[in-house]
Amino acid sequence: MNRRRQRAGWGTFAALTLITACTRAPVGARPPLLSEVATARAVVDAGAPLDAPTLEAPPPAADAGAPAAAMEPAAPAQRPDGIRRFRGQDEDALLQAMATRPVQRVLHRFSSSTLVFHCDLGDGVEIAFKPARRGEHQWWKHEVLGYRLARVLGITGRVPPAVSRTVPASVIESFANDRDLIRERDGTIRGVAIYWMPVLHHSGLHEPGARDEWSRWMSARNDVPPASRRRAAQIAELIAFDYLQGNFDRWNAANVAVDEHGDLVFRDNNRGWFLQNLVQVDRGGIDHIERIPASLLPGIERATADAVRAEVRRDGLRFRRLETARYWAAYSARREALLRRIRESIAEHGRERVLLDE
Repeated sequence: MNRRRQRAGWGTFAALTLITACTRAPVGARPPLLSEVATARAVVDAGAPLDAPTLEAPPPAADAGAPAAAMEPAAPAQRPDGIRRFRGQDEDALLQAMATRPVQRVLHRFSSSTLVFHCDLGDGVEIAFKPARRGEHQWWKHEVLGYRLARVLGITGRVPPAVSRTVPASVIESFANDRDLIRERDGTIRGVAIYWMPVLHHSGLHEPGARDEWSRWMSARNDVPPASRRRAAQIAELIAFDYLQGNFDRWNAANVAVDEHGDLVFRDNNRGWFLQNLVQVDRGGIDHIERIPASLLPGIERATADAVRAEVRRDGLRFRRLETARYWAAYSARREALLRRIRESIAEHGRERVLLDE
């Protein structure tokens, strides 16, 4: 292999910003049980079973058996009135319903690297409930942090809404068959309610051939084909989002899913936000982040530690780590490193090649 190919190969490898093969396992991770691994191949934590892979972003072709929703264009994520919307619904109203409506029934229990209950709250509202569980280092709280970070960044329509809530232990314990659930004194179990994605498909973006292709798009030296600009912008946005939260558990079959419109869903964010990972600003392929969506740059500038902290408090989440100065200093250093890297890339390649529009 000559040096040029060697450099290209390394660039492709390192551009996989958050793939666990590039780093040691995230702090706090436990190896899944064999039964969990088998189940994880068939189901996902916060959505329906995955199916066919696709690299491009345009919606999949309609077929005779497809539901009507799969044939409609994606609803705008944010209206001119400034109201955030997710799949056409007022996001704040949706969060309120997800946090307060009683569980009518548990539809399924899924096990992969964590435990998830698919719950029906009535009136068409369904959630994935990730409970507090011993040995999982309060992973469920990281889902709330990831969603609130997305709001401050101005990422719309990509991160399923997530809100902390409690569920009566009696509702889920019969489905759990698991003594690791943490029961509160009032007989409830705390956890996170995540919007249940009705449709998720495999994107195939974690596979070697796809990685080679989209890694070229991430280099400001290369042009992005017009038909791939939306996909490239979404991947670049995801890489920056995961870098900020120190999430090293992204590039696998389950965690780079797309919805029925072919758009990426930034789901399963519970492995981010560990201090031991946040403090290492050189981890996550920072040197190879050369492009981001144009709309994300002001979001990163806006997402100071104080701004993110204030947004998280809107959830009412009780998390001792949120009051730790060292924790937010680590996040701030990571944000500054990302801003510095983007500014360097702009200085080298120009804004028009670095800041992507869909």
